[in-house]
Amino acid sequence: MTIEVDMQALFVGSFTHSLDAKRRIIFPSTWRNQAGGRNQLFAFPHPDDKCLYLYTAEEMMRRLSELRSGDPLDKLDQQALRSFTAGADMLVWDTQGRVRISENLLAHAEVKEQVVLVGTLTRIELWSAENFDLALPQDSVAAENVFFSGY
Repeated sequence: MTIEVDMQALFVGSFTHSLDAKRRIIFPSTWRNQAGGRNQLFAFPHPDDKCLYLYTAEEMMRRLSELRSGDPLDKLDQQALRSFTAGADMLVWDTQGRVRISENLLAHAEVKEQVVLVGTLTRIELWSAENFDLALPQDSVAAENVFFSGY
């Protein structure tokens, strides 16, 4: 007997890729399979860090549903949402898994030649190879409790 469970994609691991001449990277095949039938990601520049947050279409719909179920947005919230989405982009990978990232998003992440894709469970972060080492914390009690306590 087979039991099918509808699970959300969980992204773990990291991949380093060089940009090709057309400023594309190869999106890892294991992550493409997890992203489901849609070959798209939504890329948002992080407001504080020099990285991009990449979300699958499914995760974007989950977030949109959460946004719609809350209190109506006031003018300040609407302006913040507008600024986040204005700088975002939809990324589509081709049959070979290549994704072109716009120059403005690459500039935000300060990407020169190499990117590091990092799975952070419900999203993927895109960092320049130079900035990724700087993003690693020295210690995190919260992360240690989630992954290494109990059991």
